[in-house]
Amino acid sequence: MISILEIETISQGEGIVPFTGPPLRRAIFRAISSQNPLLAKALEMSSNKIFIEALLRDKRQLPCGFQDELVYSGSEYRGSVIIFDDRTITDAVKKWVYKKPTIRIKDVPFKITGHSYQEISIEDFIQDQPCKNFRIRFLTPTCFRRASTPYCYLYPNSKIIASSASSVWNALSPKKGPETRIMSMWTDLSVIETGYEICTTKPIEISEGRTLVGFMGWVNYKIIDHPEWHSGSHEEMSIWLNTYLRFAELVGVGYMRNAGFGRIRFEIKRR
Repeated sequence: MISILEIETISQGEGIVPFTGPPLRRAIFRAISSQNPLLAKALEMSSNKIFIEALLRDKRQLPCGFQDELVYSGSEYRGSVIIFDDRTITDAVKKWVYKKPTIRIKDVPFKITGHSYQEISIEDFIQDQPCKNFRIRFLTPTCFRRASTPYCYLYPNSKIIASSASSVWNALSPKKGPETRIMSMWTDLSVIETGYEICTTKPIEISEGRTLVGFMGWVNYKIIDHPEWHSGSHEEMSIWLNTYLRFAELVGVGYMRNAGFGRIRFEIKRR
């Protein structure tokens, strides 16, 4: 079961704040640690238990070049906490939210004023139709780590997108799809970019002394039946890609998606 707790806040001061995903995640972990230090320590070792949707004024795509944001007193911000299959964690976060605490981000206090709660099943994301033409909008800064360098890969190559979405699905879902290596190979052959508008962000603070540069924007993709892949499985792979990307709308793609980076919107194009 997936627990989704949407948080409503109001800023109680003015100032410049960075991207709010990492500070919100740290505040939640401090709250859990105050109630159950051992649980908080265990969560630090797991990247797939809690996902954060950053505090934003609206759910629309952030502007290209986004870095810090000017906050005015009385502005409303919303974010979400997404928790996978753990009642203890869910209850700890709920208890914290019920107290309506104040989160301080770069000296600007955000008062929690309300919340909503829902539970969904991961099986709700399973699709039964293939996707042939689609657009992915990268709503918050996105990057993909590379083993050979500390710098992120800053282009939404379809192979990397599919690998990221596949790996988190197969890590969390009881119903497994094609393994990441197979999905990566198929996508590399069969999914092509047909148009894009992307930009890189300015460096974004993720912790003291550490920054991240990501990209944002949109990319159009098209699936082709590549002759080097078994013809009978193209549709099945396309259906699974549809499932993976639907799920990625909830948890994001790429590096630090559990802190609000890499949020996407997946849009199937009908022609």
